[in-house]
Amino acid sequence: MNIQPFILPLFLTIEENSTADLISKLDKEFNNIESKKIMLFTSKSIYNIFKYKIDSLLNIYKKISTFFVYDSTYDIAVDIAKKISIEDYDIVIGFGGGKVLDTAKYASYVSKKQYVAIPTTLSNDGIASPIAVLKTYEGKSKSFGCKSPDGIIIDTNVIKYTPNILLMAGIGDTVSNYTALFDWKLESKHKGIHTNDFAYLLSDTAFNILLFSREGDIRNNNFIRQLSQSLVLSGLAMNIAGNSRPCSGSEHLFSHSLDEHYNINVPHGLKVALGSIVSCIFQKRSSEPIINFLKRYDVDITPEKLGISKKVFINAWLRAQDTRPDRFSVLNTIKLSENYLEKIYNEITEELK
Repeated sequence: MNIQPFILPLFLTIEENSTADLISKLDKEFNNIESKKIMLFTSKSIYNIFKYKIDSLLNIYKKISTFFVYDSTYDIAVDIAKKISIEDYDIVIGFGGGKVLDTAKYASYVSKKQYVAIPTTLSNDGIASPIAVLKTYEGKSKSFGCKSPDGIIIDTNVIKYTPNILLMAGIGDTVSNYTALFDWKLESKHKGIHTNDFAYLLSDTAFNILLFSREGDIRNNNFIRQLSQSLVLSGLAMNIAGNSRPCSGSEHLFSHSLDEHYNINVPHGLKVALGSIVSCIFQKRSSEPIINFLKRYDVDITPEKLGISKKVFINAWLRAQDTRPDRFSVLNTIKLSENYLEKIYNEITEELK
């Protein structure tokens, strides 16, 4: 995966109504905004929710064109990148969820234009990461290296429209840092590969921001701000490392296996959170801190709730390492069997109730 050398975003805003008077804000960050052509990526569903906000922006600033993302595929991202380049657009804005943001991110990378991310959900750490997840052949997803956004604007009032399950997914994706960092250190020990200390610190801090949060309501402004900070720090950790290692280990291999072999239609963050509980067992560490943390926010990741049967659970773990043969993790140090995995399935099903 080819990731651009680490460059910090030019700006980050996390506050209420931060999308109000957007053009004035962009004018402070980019020189002479009135002369620049802007391509706004969004989706029909997001437009229907925030119609007043988007229409107001289009009425105020006449040099904005809107592109509605109906699917996040590699071909779509590259095709719209051609249009951006040929028609001399200057700035790309992504306003939406993961599909919109990843399409906009990759299109801006291919066209070499500045990119501003305005998420409407906080479901994963892709907001600030230098990675875009896009569909390729037969609808299969692939992670493409690119670059982090030049600017990130998180409006906590916009995020409040997010369904609870997506906020819970964001919590789950942050939990995965706990086991991913262990696997990264394990790779260093076994293969002599250096772990970047600053990337490690950011990923660990991202996890601890939430683990030790005193906020009890996921829709509280302070919690939304903390979750935003956590996901952004995780993205920057990957940027510094030049890969996804600070936030992706054996728990993500389990999620990739589910994605490649089964149709488990639940948010990514919930699948990796379940993976982290199991990875803790493989790593011979207590999963109690993260189980208690998830229960505090009513994040239900029991296999039954996620639609993962015992058979699927076992087979997904048995095939997990094959999804990324080059990704060293605790899976390289143990031998899995159907009986062992069945025992784990039964144990965690009880623990997570």
